[in-house]
Amino acid sequence: MPSTAGDVTDPTIPMATGNTQGGGRSAPLRQRESWHRHLDYMLTMVGYSVGLSNLLRFPYICNRNGGGAFLIPFIVCVLIAGFPMFFLESAISQFSGKAAKQMWSFCPMFKGSPKKHMLFEPWRCPVGKYVALGVDGTKGQPGIGIGSVLLTFGYMPYYNLYLAWPIYYMLKTCSSVLPWTTCGNSWNSDLCVDDVNAGSNMSALAGNTSDTITAAELWENVTLAHTPAEEFWQYNVLSISSGIDDVGAVQWHIVGCLFASYVLVFLCLIRGIKSAGKVVYVTALLPYILLVSIFITTLLKPGATDGLLYYFVPDFSQLLDIQVWLEACLQVFFSLGPGWGMISTAASYKKFNEPCLRDCLILTIVSEGTSIFSGCVTFAVLGTMAQKTGVPISEVVSTGPGLGFVTYPDALAQLPLPQLWSFMFFLMLLMVGLDSEFMGAEVVITALVDQYPRHLGKRRMLVTAGVCFISFLLGIVFCTQGGPYMFQLLDWYEASLAPMVFCTLECVAVGCIYGIRRMSNDVEMMLGNRLSPLVKILIVFVTPATLTAALILTLLRYQPPTYGKYQFPSYASLIGWIIAVIPLLPLPVYMFMTVREHMATHSLKKSVNLALSPDDDWGPADDRYGEEYMMNSQPESLPSRLRSWICSNNETT
Repeated sequence: MPSTAGDVTDPTIPMATGNTQGGGRSAPLRQRESWHRHLDYMLTMVGYSVGLSNLLRFPYICNRNGGGAFLIPFIVCVLIAGFPMFFLESAISQFSGKAAKQMWSFCPMFKGSPKKHMLFEPWRCPVGKYVALGVDGTKGQPGIGIGSVLLTFGYMPYYNLYLAWPIYYMLKTCSSVLPWTTCGNSWNSDLCVDDVNAGSNMSALAGNTSDTITAAELWENVTLAHTPAEEFWQYNVLSISSGIDDVGAVQWHIVGCLFASYVLVFLCLIRGIKSAGKVVYVTALLPYILLVSIFITTLLKPGATDGLLYYFVPDFSQLLDIQVWLEACLQVFFSLGPGWGMISTAASYKKFNEPCLRDCLILTIVSEGTSIFSGCVTFAVLGTMAQKTGVPISEVVSTGPGLGFVTYPDALAQLPLPQLWSFMFFLMLLMVGLDSEFMGAEVVITALVDQYPRHLGKRRMLVTAGVCFISFLLGIVFCTQGGPYMFQLLDWYEASLAPMVFCTLECVAVGCIYGIRRMSNDVEMMLGNRLSPLVKILIVFVTPATLTAALILTLLRYQPPTYGKYQFPSYASLIGWIIAVIPLLPLPVYMFMTVREHMATHSLKKSVNLALSPDDDWGPADDRYGEEYMMNSQPESLPSRLRSWICSNNETT
């Protein structure tokens, strides 16, 4: 955006001195934070990419879809969808120095902001680009960028329960007897099953009658829980009600843990990425130490080998089921996390010439490799549990929170020093969840600070505190007795549409509107090498086609949400779809508004063309490449962009 000369030295804008392209003069530039070390960025992204989805969801999905055979479609989807999107989001933000919302300046129609009219030519007056932050009175309107921010802010209140629950469990490990190992506690039901042994008969109390049933029959009873670990989870931690209609009382012990979790998030982000970059040395590395320790210890127990065989023995017939391929694609999005704005936000703080492609490749391998290794750990633990109880592994496995807060605690209680091992495990869950949560908070905070730099640039700590406090207040509803049903409903729907839609449109915007050739020039400017023909084909054709097919199949194979054996009422699905659509609503509205604003002075065709052309403040984050960018970014029509892309495949890379 334009600015007057008086704005350049405005003391309310943080400035730094840098070289310009105009005769070696120096001019004040807007200073954007950057990672103190490249390793800070890498560990932060490892912490973000390696989350609870890798540790808890992947093993269950893998087992349900053919065991070792599932790894084939999973790896294929990583290569054709996960890695290209990870690289695309990282490259755009690293090149421009713009985060989740502002990165869409390369295609304002999707960002939603009208093209800004410069008061001077930005590359002849190098200060212009760095103060182009809305000081000309034209505020950018939200589109996909704000949709990503809404998506991330929507998941923060309920996702933080994944931090509150481990804190509560860690406190309970300080007792002499782990409370989830015995029946007879105040929260246990009459059907609590303790010391299940294969082939034995047990008495189950049901009212005033007594029936002799087998362990397997008791294991499959119709209540929400049966083992001490499950009953502790359902009736003590959650104190769950009968259904979503019964909100019940607030569970203040969970509210206290939720508040503690937000205090941790705030302290991690108190100085922005500089403090976050220090925290990740613990939060990103400690889970691996604990995971390896648990794995080695579990391997020494009977039944661990059976669990690993159950995990790895493939069922190749499952590869003929389209549902297996669909779930593999969805799991890639759950684990790598493109489309949420976190990848782009972290990359926007990188230095201009850092090796983006190499970083994305390493991070993808680490993230998905961790998924596979966590499956080994999980099924080794489940094998030992199945050996102890005599229940088949397929019936021991549960999904989501149940795996982390029921199966693992029950199995770890059988190890020597169970309090120590349980404490370490829940500390690991806390560290893993903390990485993902503070990256989500950083997306919202950065979007606010970038949108209103004059007012919020020097008040980042207050912004951080405000975002955390508002999210905490919204999260209290999930701490009620009916909260687990609301949690499941939100978790079921929120990520069902928006991330895939955003990623598909991003591929279309880069490949066909901005131009894959221009994108290749931008990458060459940063890294010294153009995009390879294979990467171009993936971004322009393969990845968007894959995501579109996955999105259509997701809608066609829709299943209503469930919580164990509980069936949600029909109106809950309507609420869920509204939640899923909310992040998408700004897109069509502001696409129309963007074109309409241009039509005040231009024809419809010209207005659409302007809305699809990059903003005047779009360009390389490093001002030294300004003139080179201007020479390489001449506007092209859509047909000519496609022709230039075909021709560029014949160029040397």
